[in-house]
Amino acid sequence: MKSLLATTILCLCALTCAAQTKPADAPKDWLDQWQTATKQLFDVAEAMPADKYGYKPVKEVDEFGEQIKHTIIAMKILLANAQGEKLDGPKVFAELSKLKTKDEILAEFRKTVDAGTAVFNKIAGKNDGEVVESQFFGKTTRRFLLMQAIAHNNNHYGQLTVHLRLNGITPPASRR
Repeated sequence: MKSLLATTILCLCALTCAAQTKPADAPKDWLDQWQTATKQLFDVAEAMPADKYGYKPVKEVDEFGEQIKHTIIAMKILLANAQGEKLDGPKVFAELSKLKTKDEILAEFRKTVDAGTAVFNKIAGKNDGEVVESQFFGKTTRRFLLMQAIAHNNNHYGQLTVHLRLNGITPPASRR
């Protein structure tokens, strides 16, 4: 009987502690993932020497710098769509095509990430369940588009680490 009472008290204590623990804050987690994904991708972009931005391992794959610009375009469109806005894709592409140097590309990358962070802060946990029109996915939620912005960056991070390694460069995240 004493062990049953002790077990019951322990269970009640555990349940009380669990009830007082704050549940995961999904919007903060999304923002953290956005920041992690963009930092990793930026670090890879920064690690590649400027004279290797034209590097492509095979003819069927875009140049390193072109892939970075591709991620910028995707971020701009996904995040604009998450806000209920539509961008002129060819116009954005034409503007980014003018960027030729590593420094120009990284400056635009930083600016896009900062704007994206503001979008995450504006939408995540507030109106992220609202349905909007996406240029890539049709009707979907703002949340889905935020998640796609993270996933797309992670996808290209993986691809671009291969570009680094093929040039004898250890990706920054692998140096720790």
